Amino acid sequence: MNQTTINETCLLNGGVGLHSGIKSNLCFHPAPADHGIVFLRSDKQIEIPATYRYAKPTPLCTTLEREGVIVETIEHLLSVCNGMGIDNLLVELETIEIPIFDGSGYNFYKKLSQAGIRQLAQPKKVIRILEPITFQQGEIMIYVTPATAPSFTFSIDFDHPQIGQQEFSFNLTESNYSEQIVRAKTFCLEKDIPKMKELGLVKGGREDNAIILDKRGQFKNLDIMTWLNEPNLHKILDQVGDFYLADNYRIIGNVFSHKSGHSSHLAFIRYLMDECQDKYEVVELT
Repeated sequence: MNQTTINETCLLNGGVGLHSGIKSNLCFHPAPADHGIVFLRSDKQIEIPATYRYAKPTPLCTTLEREGVIVETIEHLLSVCNGMGIDNLLVELETIEIPIFDGSGYNFYKKLSQAGIRQLAQPKKVIRILEPITFQQGEIMIYVTPATAPSFTFSIDFDHPQIGQQEFSFNLTESNYSEQIVRAKTFCLEKDIPKMKELGLVKGGREDNAIILDKRGQFKNLDIMTWLNEPNLHKILDQVGDFYLADNYRIIGNVFSHKSGHSSHLAFIRYLMDECQDKYEVVELT
């Protein structure tokens, strides 16, 4: 199986950053083999590879930084690249944040699908897990075991009656991703919104781009949801994106996570790539 990129340059307009509230347009360009997923801040003429080496934990999103220039809230777009099996892409923007659109990955998926995917001459590379790897931070746990295909099991536990304790398992294939994950919208607890606003976040948040769990124990905007377990599905969408920070290689293994989020995903990927090099191998996918 060979590496991929998109067929042609395409524009995705009309978006707003979830946290910055700034209008943001994207231009997707085809890229050559071994280029990876790279963000171009054209206003600063800085390219930032979407890898853990340039990533940093920030409140409620995943951020890249290079030479003081940042691109934030990359996780949904990166998830779509992983879910669609896109290895190489140049993403051009003129501001600090990837737009949120409806809170899922669907707008990115639709635009990239319309552009079309083409194979390149070089073989696709993946990370194959060779031995079990355990990562723990307090109650947060990520455990990965060898497997012949990528899968994710995500366990969440929220103090809200519409979520509570849930677990969902998902086998990562292009068709499963498009059918089960890509439309899952982000979510928040209504009681947390004032604090987020005090921190200068969610300036672009609206009731049509985030599922809101209200103080009465209900979904405030049930009409925008696709599935009742959508918050759990969205946690998987985020993790599929954050895990692509492993040099844009899909991880072939069984991933089990409990109560993890963006910062722990990044910490795990750093641990995997830099401290567990005897427990995985980068191989060409045949």
